[in-house]
Formats: sequence, structure tokens, C-alpha cells
Amino acid sequence: MSKTPDIEIFYADICGLCHKAMNYFRKRGLPFRTYEVTWDGQAFVDSEHTRAMYARCGGTVDFVPQMFINGRHIPGWRKLEPMIHSGELEKILYPS
Repeated sequence: MSKTPDIEIFYADICGLCHKAMNYFRKRGLPFRTYEVTWDGQAFVDSEHTRAMYARCGGTVDFVPQMFINGRHIPGWRKLEPMIHSGELEKILYPS
């Protein structure tokens, strides 16, 4: 395979699906950068990382993880998981 993919993940510590996504990349030995955001039970708490997440996502989002793989936005584990099983993720990780 070619160069190491660029993976960024916006996550909340209380989010089980965030940890599932990060563990998937860890098990594959793929490095990634994380940006923690905090959920107060109703919305994400305003912070530098929250504002960056909204900017990258094109507006307010109400769930995490928000992932960016080689610049492509993957909104959530429920979007990522089928991409893993279909092989689509491999094409994003290692474009030809």
C-alpha cells in the first residue's frame, strides 16, 4: 500500500461509537489525530475544537465521531461501518 492516510477524528469522550471508530484505526495500526469536543446533554460546548468541527462539517452537527480521511468527510460510525464492509474505505485510505 502507498503512503500513510491522513485521518482526523472529532470525538467526545462519552461517545461509545467514537471509541469504536478510534479502536478500529488503532487495530489496523493507522495513526490518526483527535480533537475532543464536549457534549453537555443538549449540544456541544463551545470550544476551539467544536468551532473547527462545525467549520469542517459545513455547519452545526449534533453527533460524533466526525471523521476526515484524506480530506473526505465521513459523518459518524454508522456511515463508516458499511464503508469498511463494502471495501469503499480502502479506496479512501489508499487512493490509486
